[in-house]
Amino acid sequence: MLSHLLKDTSVIVSTGNVLNVSELRKKAGQKPTDELTDCLRSTFGEAEVADLPPNRRLITRRNNDLLEKVKEHPRADIKIGAKIFLNRFSEPALTEAVEKLFETLNVSYLDNLILAYHPTAPGSSNGTNGDTQPDGQESEVREGVIEWAVGSDNAVGNLKKLWALLERYAGDGKIGQLGIADLDADSLKELYDASTVHPSIAQINLAACCVVPPQLQAYCNQNEIQLLTHSDPQELLPREVLNELELASYGAGWTSRYQVHIKCRGVLAAKGFIVSLDRSN
Repeated sequence: MLSHLLKDTSVIVSTGNVLNVSELRKKAGQKPTDELTDCLRSTFGEAEVADLPPNRRLITRRNNDLLEKVKEHPRADIKIGAKIFLNRFSEPALTEAVEKLFETLNVSYLDNLILAYHPTAPGSSNGTNGDTQPDGQESEVREGVIEWAVGSDNAVGNLKKLWALLERYAGDGKIGQLGIADLDADSLKELYDASTVHPSIAQINLAACCVVPPQLQAYCNQNEIQLLTHSDPQELLPREVLNELELASYGAGWTSRYQVHIKCRGVLAAKGFIVSLDRSN
């Protein structure tokens, strides 16, 4: 079904504003991976295709009102936040993910950006380092303990390089706040101490850690880091989902999720995903 769209090339899929798609609005409260899966299916069903040099394609949705929603209010009256999901170390991939956010939203500034970097451990097929059951639920976690990037070599060192890239955007006034997802207290401290633009947001997944770790909570309080919870899995687009989408010969390079809020009312005006799908050799 997708062969005529993909043409055996790597692709970027931009869902546009999924809030204007009626069948997606009816499925509020979905798990993040299920939501992304439905958004991709819907986008493929209403696809517009453009070729990107040298050998890539951009797939977008017809009748998309994202830019209209972004421009409906003055930029100062809206808040744009994004989260980038990355399961392998790649500075070019992170750069592309950030640049595509600016391009897709047609803005030069993001209010906040959170990086969810979960390097997949060798031999792991789901990016969760073996800590989840097939249904995505965590198994036998220790209460009050977060374990990040278990089994991955030099994860903190690579994270520092990725963070330095984001710091350049913040230093240029293109990103307001930088945040990080799912770090344990020691890794967060190491990142904080090595950074010039410190993380001001830390996200933790309470499904993976039943209570907020006291050490992490104390560190965030001491350093004025906003501690938030989320429900995103470590790998947002795993292999089994790609197979279901007839994308068995592709891998997820990176995924971005963005949200546009109207500040004075706290209303969500637009939401969407951008996904890079790399063709396997």
